[in-house]
Amino acid sequence: MNYVTDGDGRIVAAPAQQGPLANITDAEMYDAIDADWQVDLSNAAEDREVSLKPERGDHIGKQFRTVGGNLVTTARTAEGEESYTYCYGCGERREFGYGWDDRAREHANEHAGECRAAGGAQ
Repeated sequence: MNYVTDGDGRIVAAPAQQGPLANITDAEMYDAIDADWQVDLSNAAEDREVSLKPERGDHIGKQFRTVGGNLVTTARTAEGEESYTYCYGCGERREFGYGWDDRAREHANEHAGECRAAGGAQ
């Protein structure tokens, strides 16, 4: 392909697309892929059950006992990118993002004072 460059060699314009796919729309492309190649473009991750509980490798922080006798745990993902809380009573998980450890502890403490989910800690 012949690209148009400036005096420093930077590309400033590309040639018009040519060939059988030159004027095809995105919708037509996806229809062709789905019909001819039988490619499933759906998100398979939605079909899997995802655990909200802290997983192996997550950094567990403080734990608070709820009114119902369960635990609310503060944690950070194994990669350290996300602070979150998880209640073993009602199953609520709330994520706070990077560097929000203090807010996660505050929320865990507040949730523990309000959660009345029955049953013992799992």
